[in-house]
Amino acid sequence: MKLDKKTIRAAQNLIRRSPSQISESAVLRAIVQELEIGIIRNKKIYFTPSNLIEIENYFNKVLGKPILDIDLDVETRLEASAFFSNEKWASGGVFEVMLSMTGRGIIPGIKDAIEAQPNIVYSMKLRDIDVTKISKLIIVENGELITNWELVIPSLPLEYQSAIAVFRGYGKNQKYLNELICKVRPDTKVGVFFDYDAAGIDMALKLAEHRVIDLIIPSILPEDVIAKSKLEEFGNQFEQLTRRLNSPDTPYEIREVLKNLENNKLAITQEHLITHGVPLKLIKNVGETI
Repeated sequence: MKLDKKTIRAAQNLIRRSPSQISESAVLRAIVQELEIGIIRNKKIYFTPSNLIEIENYFNKVLGKPILDIDLDVETRLEASAFFSNEKWASGGVFEVMLSMTGRGIIPGIKDAIEAQPNIVYSMKLRDIDVTKISKLIIVENGELITNWELVIPSLPLEYQSAIAVFRGYGKNQKYLNELICKVRPDTKVGVFFDYDAAGIDMALKLAEHRVIDLIIPSILPEDVIAKSKLEEFGNQFEQLTRRLNSPDTPYEIREVLKNLENNKLAITQEHLITHGVPLKLIKNVGETI
């Protein structure tokens, strides 16, 4: 029997549920065969109460602590190393608990303030940021922009050129991003700059369910930029586009943006907007009626 995270979780579930029978699986079959208990018949495994006690006692001994006290959902490898021999059992990736930031302004740390430089990316845990001191924040969809922020600043509306920019991230990063924007002061300006396409607008509106945002979009689109539109992506996102267009909760100004995307079959990345120097504008206070 392989003593891995999957096996321990299966054993925990067995002990907590204490079933008299359960559908067979490779992991459960390995457990009962290792301990020489239970009866396997017709793709079912049958247990007696003493079988379940044996399973619990076995894992308590092997693990060196009560199996039911083990949290398999710890997020960092340092936390995992306190409980497991394999620190890679942590549920999060190494950088999933970090927020990646840049900008031209002050990142207020709990201990020290950081004077951000737009050509440097700073990774910090949410707990190490004094969110109450953030006055302007931009959430950015693509990491490429965060690593080249000095190229982004000239295209931004003036009031956001000194804002701290935060990468939206992937997976669990997004959990901490949502916590961040919920914890900043109500008067903090929160701009959202995503791809100019249906998916980008859809994600922005989901953030606007947490707090009021300013949506950052192109003020004009030159023909050479329109020519860079990804028709295949437009097709892939058409369901999101029509759902938002048909929703009575979609604000009027956002609906007009979506109509423009639909009429011109637009799906333009942030990278193309910045590379071609497209000036950006704000749709302010999105979310007050969502």
